[in-house]
Amino acid sequence: MNTHHIIGYVGVSLLLLGSCRMPAPTSGVEEALSKAGSNRNEMFQVIKHYQNGTDSLKLKAALFLIENMTGKGYFTGKAVDEYYTFIDSVYQIHQQEYDIPAIYDEFKKKAKYLKDNPTINQDVQTLSADYLVENIEEAFAVWDRPRNRHLSFEEFCELILPYRVGSEIPESWRQLYRERFEQLLQSDTIRTAKQACTAINNELIKLPIHIATTSVLPISLRPSTLANIKFGLCGDYANLALFAMRASGIPVAVEIVPHWGRGNNSHVFNVVYDNDHTSHDFSGAEQNPDEHLIRFKNEIPKVYRKTFGKQGNSLAILHGDEDIPPFFKNAYMTDVTGNYSFIGAKDITIPLPDKTNRKFAYLCVFDPKGWTPVDWGNITEDKVKFQTVGPNIVYHAALYANEKLELVGNPFLLDTLGQISYYTPQAEKIDYVLERKNPEANNLAYLPPLMVGCLFQGADNPEFKNPVTLYTISKEPDFKYITVTSENATPVKYVRYQASDKTWGGGNMAEVEFYSADSENPLKGKVIGDYEPSIYYPRYGAEMMFDGDPLTFFHSNDTLSWGGLELDKPTTISKIRFIIRNDDNGIRKGHEYELFCMDKGEWKSLGKQIATKDDKLLYKQIPEGALYWLRDYTKGKEERIFEIKENTIIWH
Repeated sequence: MNTHHIIGYVGVSLLLLGSCRMPAPTSGVEEALSKAGSNRNEMFQVIKHYQNGTDSLKLKAALFLIENMTGKGYFTGKAVDEYYTFIDSVYQIHQQEYDIPAIYDEFKKKAKYLKDNPTINQDVQTLSADYLVENIEEAFAVWDRPRNRHLSFEEFCELILPYRVGSEIPESWRQLYRERFEQLLQSDTIRTAKQACTAINNELIKLPIHIATTSVLPISLRPSTLANIKFGLCGDYANLALFAMRASGIPVAVEIVPHWGRGNNSHVFNVVYDNDHTSHDFSGAEQNPDEHLIRFKNEIPKVYRKTFGKQGNSLAILHGDEDIPPFFKNAYMTDVTGNYSFIGAKDITIPLPDKTNRKFAYLCVFDPKGWTPVDWGNITEDKVKFQTVGPNIVYHAALYANEKLELVGNPFLLDTLGQISYYTPQAEKIDYVLERKNPEANNLAYLPPLMVGCLFQGADNPEFKNPVTLYTISKEPDFKYITVTSENATPVKYVRYQASDKTWGGGNMAEVEFYSADSENPLKGKVIGDYEPSIYYPRYGAEMMFDGDPLTFFHSNDTLSWGGLELDKPTTISKIRFIIRNDDNGIRKGHEYELFCMDKGEWKSLGKQIATKDDKLLYKQIPEGALYWLRDYTKGKEERIFEIKENTIIWH
């Protein structure tokens, strides 16, 4: 220990022991002060300010903030400044929709400092005494109200007091948000935290909400920027709700699903702690308490709450010298899966096949980038117990050493009764035709019924006066390529796809190919059309139907919209091939695939193939009873594991 660390410890000890109202300082306070460097005096000023006052709780609150300040910080630099100049400007634009990828792409093209490394600023080394005192005073000013009188001091410290939520640049945000939202809580009918939360969230719901899948910089947006949000990550909206509600004394926190059990992403949302000491999830600016997380009840392996204070029972504190996965190195979170009864979480015990000197094991869910740990447990007698685990999900147990996961045993499905079924490749073999690498997208399930009544037509004039109908979609199409025979042999120079009078949005057609009888190649021509450009997808005009990419699609802002081709000469159309808007996770001709099955902790290859047809890929003599994964090496990243049961694929 160097000299000025010793001086720091002695200084704070003498300072606090000099007060008859305060016990000896905790090691956390001493650690923070030892790391404060030249900013140590600012921390001392906060302690002195409240030590000389009459409110011992405010002194405890100050010490709570300082004790848990270690490791918290924010980013600054030219790249950050440039991004804020851009995003603050865009957030001032008011329109119905925002083309987020195009907006981000435009910024990336013009950015000068995007690749510059930002400066990391530690809170304990940069925050001023005035900033912390102001935060404490404003937090206490909104305590002891009907909506938060149920809070213990410890709960107040976690749910109202913190000056930050992520890695955002510190700002004095409480007054800004309180003046904007507290007026909504004046009604005598609003007395509980849940009622107050709903009142403010109803106002937030009026804001534009457009969820992006990525951001340009991996930073938490500062409160003043979030106040004008027009689009962002789900975490941005969760932080917005937290600032808006804590500023008015509503006990709200941010919770996370670290990884979906049946999808390839994580999730961030909010929770409000009500007067009856129950927690209620909600989505800031989107859904009110108890209306959000239940939609995903079959996909949730674990839920964690972000905390400001270190959690003594976290693996980050308990692991000693044993190497642990990065996610669990965060001591500022706590497992709250048990708060959600609708998940139906189970306690499970998994035997480990071999003896190990490791103290901890991990429960993992699948991701194409690798199995991802979402829970940990203590190893006892070659077994590990995991508590409150979400069912209907495939898991794999693992150990961790040298910064790598070591999968052990075989993957297993946990059912709603708490029963475990292992996937073990059998000697019996089957042949199977694969059509997809990922389950059909639920968000597109509404489309097929809307396609009924849409037309493929031809004409001898570009206005399509007196057109001939080549084919009518008379039943709901699926998300595969469909080939149909033309119903009219009249030569036409102009061909088109036309949405019906009930099909808004240009019919959401992804690809259209017109063929003549004497060629196996689709006809080419000049793209034509008549439609109002989409406000949602302004770059997705009629040309998207003829670009050879099944992931792009024609979208418009009206019904009866159409797009087509002007051919070189009048031609008889013999057949039409099309695919409606889809997620492009079907088998694609010309793509290279490899099928795997999981066997004793490793993905065993069942062979590579180049697909010779769309939506069909035959694999012969693959083992029954296994867990499979089909990889596409050519394009795309959405892939999920599956089993084959009674000749049917079951996705997980």
